[in-house]
Amino acid sequence: MDFKKPAVLSSMTLALVLGLVMFSGNGSTTKAALASCSVPSGSYPTIQSAVNDVTCSTINVGPGTYNEQVAVTRSDVTITGAGAGSTIIQPSSVTANSSSLFSGAPIAAILLVDGATGVTVEDLTVDGSIVGTGRGCAPTLVGVFYRAASGVISDTRVTNIADPLATGCQGYLGIFVQSGNGGPNLNSSVVIDGNTVDNYGKNGITANEAGTLVTVTNNTVTGSGPGTLAAQNGVQLGFGAHGKVTNNAISGNFYTPATVVACGVLTVNAGGAIGQTKSNTFSGNQQNVCNAGSGPSVNSPFNR
Repeated sequence: MDFKKPAVLSSMTLALVLGLVMFSGNGSTTKAALASCSVPSGSYPTIQSAVNDVTCSTINVGPGTYNEQVAVTRSDVTITGAGAGSTIIQPSSVTANSSSLFSGAPIAAILLVDGATGVTVEDLTVDGSIVGTGRGCAPTLVGVFYRAASGVISDTRVTNIADPLATGCQGYLGIFVQSGNGGPNLNSSVVIDGNTVDNYGKNGITANEAGTLVTVTNNTVTGSGPGTLAAQNGVQLGFGAHGKVTNNAISGNFYTPATVVACGVLTVNAGGAIGQTKSNTFSGNQQNVCNAGSGPSVNSPFNR
């Protein structure tokens, strides 16, 4: 009579099934099983608490308003809200939690992804309405900042990254993607798809520095219309950044008086955007597409 031998999993196979790496120099476990984590919950009252747990690969954020800044410094994390109208990150105060890779200037980002790859942010709102008003021009306020990082921002609203009481500020950016001039481990590659970016002080979506690659598609980017706070730009690619800017609705970027120009799409010493802007829909911009060769200056629409 023929009997089949029972299947036996080796310790190595078992480790792979469980998603564990079980061997290290001392034989201890070095990586825990990845999991989906829910916020808020007893274990994770805040988004940051789930981000801090390396076992949380997918963070499901329920409806509600979350009074916090969030910083992601590890790779392969997905932060998923319950919808842009339901899950809102809206801090009551912010501090500088990062800096520009170009100038070293301090940056206060509401949602920061720093030095990490494969980070997705989706289905939520980032709202700066409380922290923006009355804070002046520094430190730079950014809604979502991918700093030498890669991933996807989708189906998200970034709004009210502005100070309506401050004029001339060049540092209110809805979404900002920046690299360290192509240095090792300092590049950024981000897909920005299907988002709403509105009521920004300076730029809706900004991609700067060599080593930065963005795909900006299917977004609605809405400036404040004719005004004197700053010469706004809907989308900016600058200073060696490359990308595609397609199938977006970009409107309301207009500066008065016309001493400087506000742009729907601005490229300055960048590549890839100008030839593909015909697929975008423009309205109410002072100039729909701008291609500049130098900057920044005190009287320019550039932001670096």
